[in-house]
Amino acid sequence: MSKSTSHSPSRESFASQFGLVMAAVGSAVGLGNIWRFSYILGVNGGGAFLLVYVLCVLLVGTPILISELTLGRASGLGVVGAFRKLAPGRSWVFVGAIGVIASTVIMAYYPVVAGWSLGYVFESIFNWTAVTADSAVAFTAFSAGWKAFLFSAAALVLTAVILIGGVSSGIERWNKILMPLLGAILLVLTLRSVTLPGAFEGVRFLFYPDFSKLSITGVLDALGHSFYSLSLGMGIMITYASYMKKDANLVSATISIITMDTSIALLAGLAIFPAVFALGFDPGQGAGLAFITLPGAFAMMPLGQIFSALFFLLLFIAALTSMMSLMQVPLTFLEDELNMPKKKGLLIITVVIAALGTPAALSFGPLADFKILGLDYFSLLDKTANDILLPITGLLGALFVIFSFGVATSKKEFLEGSKNPNAFLVKIYPFSIKFIAPVAIVLILLNATGIFGR
Repeated sequence: MSKSTSHSPSRESFASQFGLVMAAVGSAVGLGNIWRFSYILGVNGGGAFLLVYVLCVLLVGTPILISELTLGRASGLGVVGAFRKLAPGRSWVFVGAIGVIASTVIMAYYPVVAGWSLGYVFESIFNWTAVTADSAVAFTAFSAGWKAFLFSAAALVLTAVILIGGVSSGIERWNKILMPLLGAILLVLTLRSVTLPGAFEGVRFLFYPDFSKLSITGVLDALGHSFYSLSLGMGIMITYASYMKKDANLVSATISIITMDTSIALLAGLAIFPAVFALGFDPGQGAGLAFITLPGAFAMMPLGQIFSALFFLLLFIAALTSMMSLMQVPLTFLEDELNMPKKKGLLIITVVIAALGTPAALSFGPLADFKILGLDYFSLLDKTANDILLPITGLLGALFVIFSFGVATSKKEFLEGSKNPNAFLVKIYPFSIKFIAPVAIVLILLNATGIFGR
């Protein structure tokens, strides 16, 4: 089996390791990290859940992340090309194809929520009274109306325009701007939230270790989130790593990614829940928390209109940086495998995503009563990607490293360019990728079926 690690001299690359880390963190820090992680942390025992989550990140999420980064850099190709090059003449290439499909399916509905976020920036500025008079009614009307559709289309087009600049001038450049901006907005919102009277109850909700609330489903939630929050199983990390230089330090990059991803999720919790508790709101979940509960909370605090606009700008940035990475996966496939020019590939992908995503955008309006297997179209895409495609791709990718590419080869690639060969992650990687991660992903798949109950 060929295990060539040569890169095409004409292939793009990230200009700096900082740029790669910002891009990877930008991909990992998505909408779910901003609202969902904090909620499941609170309802599953706070600090008790956090401890389990950190262990899951180290023992499950990180080895899969390492394996994907090493496959991408070793091959110098996107997710399909990586499996084709590293296992020539064998059927492993279909794993890469699933990754392309998964990222495309997610990208079909992700601009919808990105559009809501962008729209609510403008609603907070220009239509504040209507939004806060009855936030539930306002969001129902907005998500079903033409403005939400147009903002979703704008989010998709903006993503494509950024990607025209390529890896260095597009993805890297914009993530270097957007991720520090995201961090600054988070800090401002956190300072406002934790200084409200009664905010301590929100802090307690997040971090108080109540092991009586940590059930088996809570542990499985921690396991699943450790996998999804790092953008694993989508082909993203393989694709991004294929644009890395050979002297890039993968060990330090991996440590930076997992540290920043977890830190931003926790900071988002401190920006949201102290305010929710201080103002007497019930900590809801998902879109209901972001688009219904929080506008009402912002309306009750001084300068709430400004903080509302900042919060939804934060959500949009998180969505935009994730959409860049999702869209880059099929784009790299077209460039690598079909030698297609970037602009032509982007046009094709944008049209395909728009065609797949339009019914998702209409799932809250004209197509609200249209169901497939009891799910609206938006929810069907979400469940198909997150419950089926991502864990399957992650599991098969781990098996590929174990039985084809080789764990020793992967570890060697991981250490190339590293100045910290004795790092804890290096030591636990061989055992965790062989024995812990595959079993854990099977549990994630089983949990998605509801076999363990809720």
